[in-house]
Amino acid sequence: MAEKEQEKNNSNINAEKQEKLKKQSEVDAKDEELKNEDPKTLRQKLSNKNQDYVFRLEKELQRQGSLSHEEAVAMTDGLLSEIVIAQRHGQPANGLYLASPKIKAEEMLHPEQKTVETPFWQRAVDGALLYLAIFVGLFGVIALFETKQHQNSQMGILTLASVGILMGVFMVKYNDWVMPKNGQRIGLPKLLLSGLGIAVALFVWIWILSLPAIRVINPVLPGAVDIVIAAIAYGARYLFRQHYHITGSSFASRPQRK
Repeated sequence: MAEKEQEKNNSNINAEKQEKLKKQSEVDAKDEELKNEDPKTLRQKLSNKNQDYVFRLEKELQRQGSLSHEEAVAMTDGLLSEIVIAQRHGQPANGLYLASPKIKAEEMLHPEQKTVETPFWQRAVDGALLYLAIFVGLFGVIALFETKQHQNSQMGILTLASVGILMGVFMVKYNDWVMPKNGQRIGLPKLLLSGLGIAVALFVWIWILSLPAIRVINPVLPGAVDIVIAAIAYGARYLFRQHYHITGSSFASRPQRK
């Protein structure tokens, strides 16, 4: 007897589930039909509240965007299906968009542009040119105020340029480590070891470039020449950023492209 009662209950539950699935399927099918409905037909299905919202939205589009009535209607036609679908589910247009007609019109006329992730190589070039300009320019300014004797202790142009470029690339990579795209930061021990390794590599590189045999290709240039080179590097960076539409600071993580 108990088993029969249990079977009956299970049968009723299954029947209820099937009925719910059937109703949901019908609702989804109706929503799909509305997406392909003619705008004129959709306007007739708007509730009084939604008709008022669309009417005021069209007025705002005309006022804010200096549009004709026909242009404003064409813009709102694209919203009608989602408004009617939301209406069927008990949600008015102001609840759907969470904005008044005035604000919604502004959003439609001035949509936000989504930023695109800048490839690593572009960020590396951007950072390298920036640090090249900073390093060479800074030492150029210092050289202007030093005596000839002190200028002999200055680093050569190849040293300044290579250190600046390497530092620029490293800082871009460092930003990726501390602010990764996937949210998984590099561990602190690994970060410290990586930084130490790069620092050691830089010191070794500077030592190699300071050898007398390398001086021929690594001369100490006058301060004014260093400043000119720094200006050229910064100008090249500006043109590079303009060409690839890079925005944001190289000192911050992940500059974006428009």
